[in-house]
Amino acid sequence: MSTESAPLFRGTGLVKEYSRSRGIFKQRTVFRAVDDVTLEVRRGETLALVGESGSGKSTTARLAARLVDVTSGTVEFEGQDVTHLKGSDLRDFRSAVQVIFQDPYSSLNPKHSVERLVTAPLVYQKRKIPGGARAFARDLMARVGLNPDHSERYPSQFSGGQAQRIGIARALAAGPRLVICDEAVSALDVSVQAQVINLLRELQADEGFGYLFIAHDLAVVRQIATRVAVMHQGRIVETGPRDVVFDHPQDDYTKTLLQAVPRIDPEWDRRRREAQQARRAGSIATAAEEEGR
Repeated sequence: MSTESAPLFRGTGLVKEYSRSRGIFKQRTVFRAVDDVTLEVRRGETLALVGESGSGKSTTARLAARLVDVTSGTVEFEGQDVTHLKGSDLRDFRSAVQVIFQDPYSSLNPKHSVERLVTAPLVYQKRKIPGGARAFARDLMARVGLNPDHSERYPSQFSGGQAQRIGIARALAAGPRLVICDEAVSALDVSVQAQVINLLRELQADEGFGYLFIAHDLAVVRQIATRVAVMHQGRIVETGPRDVVFDHPQDDYTKTLLQAVPRIDPEWDRRRREAQQARRAGSIATAAEEEGR
């Protein structure tokens, strides 16, 4: 899929600090959750931000969506600085940048029907709902693989995978250009994960929006990512095209993450063996050349 030259989203030098109190004297210290992070997402691509729990991935996602304010750095969207947007401008930005959260049940109001949940973004935007709320909700439900006849049901009446599809439908309702998936499939069974990933791919092919895909499961990342950024202790330690990062990792932390991935995919094993053999061949050739001098 081709992408335009200008990035859809760019975060430059992002820093997020939190202060906290420690000890009996409540001495205040500063914790830097995100430390000088720069990343970008282009139209039609999926940038996967990976790392262990506590590495700063989700905080970075919240900075990108302007759900929390940066301590320093800039957030740009479609070439415009949106770091300090307020009021209606911030509301418009949040409509263009939607988030799909890890736990669909905690992100969906249990007292609201699917119809009300799915149409909520348009109500927030103060936009007229084309064709009426029910028809709009039913159309989106069908699009994400849910039964439109269940539009009056509540989140508790759906399985985890179905509830996540409701979250995806709600994100789609706003007409986003960037969708941030914050561990959006990590709480799902493996078979359901595959279904949701396929849905995300299909929607991206249809709409052309970009994904910032937050994950710790590298097997999932390999299925969906265009590019990968590896995060460790609040910093980006490596970034590049998916296959380059997976097959030729440069940073020791990236290598450690990859070594921990269960290798049950024959294609994965083949690519990794070829990459290792190429590196060994290169090392042997270099050594022979130096010995011959």
